[in-house]
Amino acid sequence: MVTFVGTRPEVIKMYSPIRALRDLDSTFETIVCSSGQHTELLSDALTTFGMSADYQLAVMRKNQRPAEVAWKVAQWAADICDRLRPDVVMVQGDTTTTMAAGVAAFHSSTRVAHVEAGLRTYDNRAPWPEEGHRRIVGAIADLHFAPSETAAANLVREGVASDRIFLTGNTGIDALYWARSQPRQTAAPSEGQRRIVITTHRRESIPDGIRSVFGAVRQLASLYPDVQFQLVRHPSPPVIQMIQQMLNGTRPPNVEVLAPCSYIPFTHMLADSYVIVTDSGGIQEEAPALGKPLLVVNRRTEREEPLRAGTSNLVGTDQHDIVAAVAALLEDPVLYARMATRHDPYGDGLAGERIVKILGEEMAPSVRTECRR
Repeated sequence: MVTFVGTRPEVIKMYSPIRALRDLDSTFETIVCSSGQHTELLSDALTTFGMSADYQLAVMRKNQRPAEVAWKVAQWAADICDRLRPDVVMVQGDTTTTMAAGVAAFHSSTRVAHVEAGLRTYDNRAPWPEEGHRRIVGAIADLHFAPSETAAANLVREGVASDRIFLTGNTGIDALYWARSQPRQTAAPSEGQRRIVITTHRRESIPDGIRSVFGAVRQLASLYPDVQFQLVRHPSPPVIQMIQQMLNGTRPPNVEVLAPCSYIPFTHMLADSYVIVTDSGGIQEEAPALGKPLLVVNRRTEREEPLRAGTSNLVGTDQHDIVAAVAALLEDPVLYARMATRHDPYGDGLAGERIVKILGEEMAPSVRTECRR
């Protein structure tokens, strides 16, 4: 079994299946390969989860085009597949590493297992390039581990055989539950203090959408001086530049710009928040499990379950709309209580164990596997 990761979210969401695989060391030999698509964030995540990479590729270079990253990862992954001849290559989600490693495995006649399969917006420009990546992997994967009923239904509509689709839940919830059980590393807010956590980084929102989000933060900070706004800075150079532009002049005293932090303290930050404003897919999954009202600053989302449950609002990236949505939650206690309802649309924290059980059955020829839908 060879697993490929390249970004912090991949490490977070591959932690539980990799741990479960290694707990069955008499059955599986598990190799972890890191492309280095995210460098510092990736290294920090591996350390957080007590993991290390058996093979590494420092793929990132300054001003590198996405196609160059994909080509380098594909070449590297193909070499690993040819050298190790794994039974299965496991990839997660929709990153460039996932797509390139999946295609390399396919070209090496190696079975591909896709964790978090079936997420769709059916708009290749939102999110870009992630929607294209996951649809490519969906077309070539042999095992599809769907995080939700909606994702499984998408795969069925696309013609994937039902006995290749397995409803497992989302491995990100496994990681969240583990992180929330760890000792707190940051101070809790004082009683009655309201904190709003903001994260934004989507490429399709650069520059106009992200500039609108930052403008909304400044406006809200002026309107609500008693509310703390925690803007978590993404390491993307364009995002850093726009934050610096936003902070030209006097920064509102109730706006805190935070460097990316390790996963455990970040989950506590989310748990301490009053409202979450984000375009992150992973946070859209974590917020319902934490019972936090969620405002999605993107024009589309593939995580529809919180929207249907009424705990999430797809706001978009218009500054006026963002300000209005946050203000409504700050001023309307009935709306807030309705959106601050905890629910678990993405599983019970046991997705990784289910995935490994299915892999064991699939890799044992004598076992007939049932459709998990």
